[in-house]
Amino acid sequence: MAPPSWIILSTAPHVSADALPDGADLSLALATPPRLSHLTVSTRVSSADPDPDARLKSPHVLAADPSGLLLAMTPPPLSESSPPTERVRRGPDGVEHTFTISYIPDPDYAVLDVVSATAHRLPDHDIFNAGCLGVIAAPGAKASGFMVVEFQFIVGGTGASLHCFSSQTGAWVEKDVRNPLPRWIWNFNNVVSHNGKLWWVDTAAGLLACDPFADNPDMAYVPLPENDDDNRDDGARGCACYYCSERQIATRRRVQLSNATFRCVQITSARKTKDHAHDTAPATVTMRTLADPETAHWTLDYKVPFADIWADHTYKAAGLPEKEPVLAFIHPNNPDVLYFSLDDYLFAVDMRAKKLIECEAHESGVSSSSLLAWELPPALTAPAAGVPENGSNDESATAASA
Repeated sequence: MAPPSWIILSTAPHVSADALPDGADLSLALATPPRLSHLTVSTRVSSADPDPDARLKSPHVLAADPSGLLLAMTPPPLSESSPPTERVRRGPDGVEHTFTISYIPDPDYAVLDVVSATAHRLPDHDIFNAGCLGVIAAPGAKASGFMVVEFQFIVGGTGASLHCFSSQTGAWVEKDVRNPLPRWIWNFNNVVSHNGKLWWVDTAAGLLACDPFADNPDMAYVPLPENDDDNRDDGARGCACYYCSERQIATRRRVQLSNATFRCVQITSARKTKDHAHDTAPATVTMRTLADPETAHWTLDYKVPFADIWADHTYKAAGLPEKEPVLAFIHPNNPDVLYFSLDDYLFAVDMRAKKLIECEAHESGVSSSSLLAWELPPALTAPAAGVPENGSNDESATAASA
């Protein structure tokens, strides 16, 4: 059977010393959605004996590129760092307090090429925030050409910087860029490689985008669709500051590529209306499409009450409770299909038809941060007949180099 065109990748790879083909740094066990696909990396990529003092205890996939590249953060191996030292501090009451100072090792980073099953470890660098990191394939380069980029900024500064590692030079360089929102505290939910640019997605403020391969990258800013008061739930209205209010709303929003176009999906919880204190506005899901990145023009696609989905026989047949789920991701090829998590279930809904079309139980539970909807590169999607779209009869396949 042919593998699926896209997968739901668990962002927590397994680490194995012997469960891989000879010479391979990694393997990918493919499963048709809504089942999860799992990545296994060798101990050359992620240590089997990580440093117990490290904050990161297991590897994690941060970002992806359509060419088949994954950027992973891995726990550092056990090091011979200086032993903890004890310090004594005398408090205002004259009592001495002893505390311990120890070295906390930084995580390591690697770019995983799923097509060739090889890994490229990055040299040490002062990375401030792993959430600001993205990976992008080099334009017109060989399959192994790539760049890893971190956006670094200081709140209040009009300038920022890109810290770029190129596989072609093997070195980190710094490039100056403008900071479109100097007073904003950027907090990126994901970093997307699309159309030769990296896009930093902050679901509270908007998107930043540039070509990191340019000598002088021009940082563009695309604001998100405006929210009127009717879209603010009671929790967001109760926040004391604008920033906190926007962050509250951002927890119910997802910005993602679907059918090669950015989509913005937002869940609005049931709430009392402004004009009628005793009336309740229903919980709804709204999708908008970025029709023109140059003008930041978003168009409304649909607005669907959850009650309409709950009332359909397909939802009732699944036995799921009628309560607001968590938005997991958008189908990467069909923006009409959204995936939600609820309790230990991951399910898909055709929003225009208002019908549940897929549902899968996961014993360990699922969350949006542990899943990555990823379109596979052509090298991993050789065409063949007989694979059902819903994957009900599909068996997992393994992608790795021999």
